[in-house]
Amino acid sequence: MGRKGFPRYAWGVFAYSLLVILWGYFLRISRSGDGCGTDWPLCHGAVVPAASFPTMVEYIHRVSSGLVLLLVLAMAVWAFRSYPRGSLVRWAAAFTLLFTITESLFGAVLVIFGWVAEDASLARILIRPFHVTNTFLLMGALALTPWWASRCEPRSLHLPQGDRNLLLAGLATILVLGWTGSWTGLANAAFPAETLRGGLAQYMDPEHLLIYLRMAHPALAVPGLLLLGWLGLRLRERGTATRRLGLGIAGSAAAQLAVGPLAILLPEGVGVRLLHLFLADLTWIFLLLAGASLMGHRIPASSALRRPSRLDATPKA
Repeated sequence: MGRKGFPRYAWGVFAYSLLVILWGYFLRISRSGDGCGTDWPLCHGAVVPAASFPTMVEYIHRVSSGLVLLLVLAMAVWAFRSYPRGSLVRWAAAFTLLFTITESLFGAVLVIFGWVAEDASLARILIRPFHVTNTFLLMGALALTPWWASRCEPRSLHLPQGDRNLLLAGLATILVLGWTGSWTGLANAAFPAETLRGGLAQYMDPEHLLIYLRMAHPALAVPGLLLLGWLGLRLRERGTATRRLGLGIAGSAAAQLAVGPLAILLPEGVGVRLLHLFLADLTWIFLLLAGASLMGHRIPASSALRRPSRLDATPKA
C-alpha cells in the first residue's frame, strides 16, 4: 500500500465522521437516545428493529457509527503500512482509532445505564464533560490525520511560548463551553420550557442542579467567544493557511454569538441548535489545524502572535 490516495481517503473519513457526530447531536436534541431501550449492541433485542421515529434515529446512529469504526480501522492500517515510524500521520491515525473506540464505549455505557433522553441523574451530569472531551479529541485526530498527510510534516511539535499559551487558552475555552453547553442541552431535554417566560421562571426557583448549570453557559459564552474571535484575528498575520484558519475561527465565533441567543429564544428549534453545535465543532477544528499550521511556520518566540512594530521595518545601515 502506498501513500497515493491516502490523504483523499482520510479527508473522506473525516467528513463522513463529522456527519455521524452531527447525527449524534440530532439524536440527543430529538430525545431519541432511548430509541433502542437499554439493549446494546442490539436494538430492542433485534438486529433490525421495528420502525418508529426514536428507534430509527438511534438505529441509524449505531449503524453509521459502526461504519466509522471500520473506516478508521482501515485508515490506521493504511497509515502504519505507508508512513515511517515516528510519522505524525501514524500518530494521528492511531489516536483516531483510539478515540473512536472510546466514543463507542461512551455510547454503550450511556445506553446500558439508561443515561439518555430526559434522564437527569447525577451520573449523567458527571459523565457529560468526559464524553464531550472525547468527541472533541476524536474530531481533532480525524482532522489532523489528512492535514499532515496532505502537507509536509513539521520536524517537531514545538511552538513558541506565546503561540502555545494562546492556542491552549483557546482550546480550553472551547472545552469549557462544550461542557457547559452539554449541561444546557440536558437541562432543555429534562426540563423543557414551552415559552421564554417559562424558561426564565425556572431560574427564579430552580428545581434541579441542571437549572443552575444551565446558567453557566450563556454567562461564559460571550467572553469566551470574544476571546476566540480575537485569537482568530491575530492569526491573520501568519502564512496563507494559518491566515485562512484564523479567519475561520473568528467567523465561526462571531456566528455563534448570533446563533446562541436564537437557541435560547427557540429552545425547540432543532436546526438552530444543530447549527450552534456544528459551529462549535468548526471552531475547535480550525483552532487545532491553525496550531498544526504554525508548527510548519516557526518563528522566534519574541515575535509570537504580535503585530510588527515600526522599528521592525527600519532599514539597517
